Amino acid sequence: MFSFLKRNTVDENLRKNLFDFLAEMEKNLEFYYVMDQRQFITHGFLTDQWPMVKGLDIIKKHESITIYAKAMEDFNQALKVHREYEGWYTQDIQNKTPENARKLHALKNELDLRLRPLEALIIIAGQDLEREMVQLGLLKA
Repeated sequence: MFSFLKRNTVDENLRKNLFDFLAEMEKNLEFYYVMDQRQFITHGFLTDQWPMVKGLDIIKKHESITIYAKAMEDFNQALKVHREYEGWYTQDIQNKTPENARKLHALKNELDLRLRPLEALIIIAGQDLEREMVQLGLLKA
């Protein structure tokens, strides 16, 4: 009896983590569309669920999902670097030199370049996750 309860709890945790991860992917796709439409990067992408699912076999077997997660983390790190530099740049008039302005512009361009391929990465990873969830019986085809 206890093994049934333990297995049911594990299955429920797996189910919850997969649905939360899928919801996070959908939210990130929405963030992408907003940033793309506005041509303005407003914030980073969500990555809270990745640590909960990255060790699962059904996640590991899809390279697209691992690439998606790394791209989200890389984008967020580049955004952090850009924002820190931008804060330093605007903090003091002495920092506003042509050279520093070029560096700030280069950091912004790097963010824009990192943003472009994310739509495809999010969609492909989401489709792979959805297929796995259908096979597990968590989603209907």
